[in-house]
Amino acid sequence: MDIQNQNGTANAEVLAPAAQAEITNNFANIENLEALLEASANLEDLEPVIQLTSEYVELAKPGETFKGIFIGFQAMNVTDKVTGEQSERTAARFLINKVVKINAGVSLVRELKNAGLPAGTPVQVTYVKKEGNLKIYALELLGAVEKKGKK
Repeated sequence: MDIQNQNGTANAEVLAPAAQAEITNNFANIENLEALLEASANLEDLEPVIQLTSEYVELAKPGETFKGIFIGFQAMNVTDKVTGEQSERTAARFLINKVVKINAGVSLVRELKNAGLPAGTPVQVTYVKKEGNLKIYALELLGAVEKKGKK
C-alpha cells in the first residue's frame, strides 16, 4: 500500500506492518469490493441523491402532520434543558423529500416499535395532543388509493 509522506512521495514504510495488515483485512472484508473500486474511480460522474445528515422534524401544534418513509431507529443524545444532564434516547428515522429526518418523541417511537414496521414503510405521523410533557401521535400507513373515474 502506498502512502504519501510529508514530501508528497510514496512511502510504504509509514505504517507499521500490523497497521498495514489491518487496513488490508478491512478492505478484504468489504462486500462488493470490485464494484466499490470501480465506483471510486468514477466519483466525478456522480451527484448527491440523498442527504444522510439527519434533521429533526418537530410537530408543534395538534393537527400538524408529516408523511415519510420509515427507515428505522437511531440513538440520539439529548441534553436536559433544566439540569444539563445528557441521556441517550431512541429516535425514529424517516426519509422525507430525500432528507433523513428524525423524531425522538417517546410515544411515536413506542408506536413504531409496537407496530413492528419494516424499514421502507410509508407512514403519516400526526401530532394529536399533549398529556403533561408527553406528545401523543397518531401513526397511519400510507398506500395508493384508486380514485373515482380513473381506471
